[in-house]
Amino acid sequence: MTRNTLVLCILSTVALSACHAKEEADQPAPAAAAVRAAYLSATSPEADDAARFLAGLPGREGSPWKKLEADPAWVEHAANMDHLWALYRDRRRPGMEKFSKSELTGTPFAGANIWYPFSGGDALTMLTFFPGHGDYAMSALEPPGRVPSPADFEGEQMTERLPAVAGTLASLLGKSFFVTREMDRQLRGQVTDGVAQPILILLTRLGYKVLSHSYVQIGEDGKLVRRNLEAKRSAFGLNRGIVFEIQRKGGPVELLEYTSLNLDDPHMKDNSSYKKYVALLGRPATMLKATSYMLHSNAFSIIRELILDQSAVIVQDDSGIPWKGFAPETWQIQLYGDYTKPFGKDFAFRTQPDLRAAYEAQRATVRPLDFRMGYGAGRQASNLQIARRK
Repeated sequence: MTRNTLVLCILSTVALSACHAKEEADQPAPAAAAVRAAYLSATSPEADDAARFLAGLPGREGSPWKKLEADPAWVEHAANMDHLWALYRDRRRPGMEKFSKSELTGTPFAGANIWYPFSGGDALTMLTFFPGHGDYAMSALEPPGRVPSPADFEGEQMTERLPAVAGTLASLLGKSFFVTREMDRQLRGQVTDGVAQPILILLTRLGYKVLSHSYVQIGEDGKLVRRNLEAKRSAFGLNRGIVFEIQRKGGPVELLEYTSLNLDDPHMKDNSSYKKYVALLGRPATMLKATSYMLHSNAFSIIRELILDQSAVIVQDDSGIPWKGFAPETWQIQLYGDYTKPFGKDFAFRTQPDLRAAYEAQRATVRPLDFRMGYGAGRQASNLQIARRK
């Protein structure tokens, strides 16, 4: 049972009187009652209504967003979102789902919580790779943001804002990753006040219904607690986050948690709350992708060691844990795709000759990738490594 999923609490049985013993014995056993975590807000269609509007999908009757769907700006936005989604759906999703079924199931993946440091708003890759895991913990520098209201988009604002909102996902859906410079210009109050809106779009397009949303922060004991929205909603840090209760048709209720914090050493050394939060994940399956090679830097040694200490398995591209960081006596690693060097000039200094040598030495056992991912996707071969704890 996962850390924050809905837990079952068996109701106390009523004491049986002697004269009604047989009558009571013939009654069915008391039903199990679902007890929701205290930090979760009440279920509400508010986030799902907003998600469908932002995703360019028709809303339910009675949605406060429904009247805005007749606006030509939304009609154009819906067509734009269909186009962007097709880039992912037709080019990358089939290969990613095939990879998920063949490589990301069984031990140690089964039953594991999913931890995605340096995630930005990339719920897309995480949920495509790891469907049905119950509890997803995303962490990055970008602020959590909030669920918008129709008033945020009425009138001329819609014409201006909808194309910009779609633009926040163009790189992810087309290239497979968020561009850091674009996030700096888009997700800190300029277009949205955080990752909430991009995540909502991705959830809806992936077929999830958003049952509730809760504004949270990590308490001193590492557990999530409810928080009030601060006046400066685009501020980041302080382990503030947002949680979405999500469900696919016929599937279980799951939790997607996003926490905003700085993962560099000066901030992590005093952030005991986040370390406790990660400990409560148990032995997660950890994903690392397009991290700007931060884990190669000595300035991110604390989070690097936390990932290595905590994870049961790590799924990453070459921007994750450096090859030299995996102790052979602790980790068994399967290589996928091909690796020569980082794409472009910006990260050329992060070339790993030892990783290249590993690909050459293990060529007979390197497995193919039927999709593109990471920096240089479509311009040079993509790579992934799956490191399993022995």
